[in-house]
Amino acid sequence: TKQTIKASAGKLYGWFIYNPEAAASFVHFYNTDTVTVGTTNPQMTLAVPAGSAANVMSDIGITFDTAISCAATTTAGGNSAPATGVSLVALYK
Repeated sequence: TKQTIKASAGKLYGWFIYNPEAAASFVHFYNTDTVTVGTTNPQMTLAVPAGSAANVMSDIGITFDTAISCAATTTAGGNSAPATGVSLVALYK
């Protein structure tokens, strides 16, 4: 399921992601608030290994011209959500 981080243009300055699954999860960031997971092309995708975290912080930021949305899936191009769910904290403005 798509989650809206910011429904208007902004910058993503970092993230704290934890994947409790027994398999890798894929976190997709979209430059739109109108997302069909598995169909809409993400601006970027992060693969988070099983039982691992992916944490980044930057003062430069990544620009999203329209909106900032995200979703987590079990495959890089799929639309199936992880069973347990991925924990994500996004740092944005």
